[in-house]
Amino acid sequence: MKIKYLLVLAVLLIFNSYTWSQEQKGENVVLFFVPQYLVTNGIRLDIDLRKPDSNKWWIISPYYYSDGSSSSQLNPGSEYDYNPYAYEKMEGYGLGISRKIFVTKHSYKGLYASLGVTYRHFTLTGDNYNYVETIGEDGLTYFEMQDLKYTVNINSYNGFAIIGQQFNPFSKFYIDLFLGFGIKYSTHSSPEKVAIQYNRGNIDYGYSGTQFIAGARLGIALF
Repeated sequence: MKIKYLLVLAVLLIFNSYTWSQEQKGENVVLFFVPQYLVTNGIRLDIDLRKPDSNKWWIISPYYYSDGSSSSQLNPGSEYDYNPYAYEKMEGYGLGISRKIFVTKHSYKGLYASLGVTYRHFTLTGDNYNYVETIGEDGLTYFEMQDLKYTVNINSYNGFAIIGQQFNPFSKFYIDLFLGFGIKYSTHSSPEKVAIQYNRGNIDYGYSGTQFIAGARLGIALF
């Protein structure tokens, strides 16, 4: 069974284990949308779950990425300039799990702290000139330019700590503002042995290094 189906199954099982809370007093399942991931051609949804009357929440975060254009921020294209980072198609998926604890007397709004981990996988395909790793007759590694169809697979691992302020301006609507620090490690592999690595900055798909994290979430309580 493919990893992405296992991730979907894990989300469904965890979500189902909390559906009993809909009959309890209070809001125990909140669905958040994280809009800043649209910049990197991604969609992230957060499912915040807690047991009734607890100030501790689990956050399950499925990710999905897709891009087939040459005009997005991470896939700039030009008909005149050679761009080794250009791709024809990008698809990705992932799953994050974090633990959120409110430090105020409220169990659903106010100041909180959170720790979490994330795994994401990306597949980028292209048909372009690119540097390919070859082994010469002398046993040394060389790089030569070839025009070929290629695939780059990226596995990305991320750990992070954030603090945030969650607001409940009215009814079942929530706004969450957060910032923090993370460490990300990514691996690249290619069946065609192309040497390109998508590590141009801290929002790139294959970035490795430290990250400053800041963003917002918009949520609606389900139960």
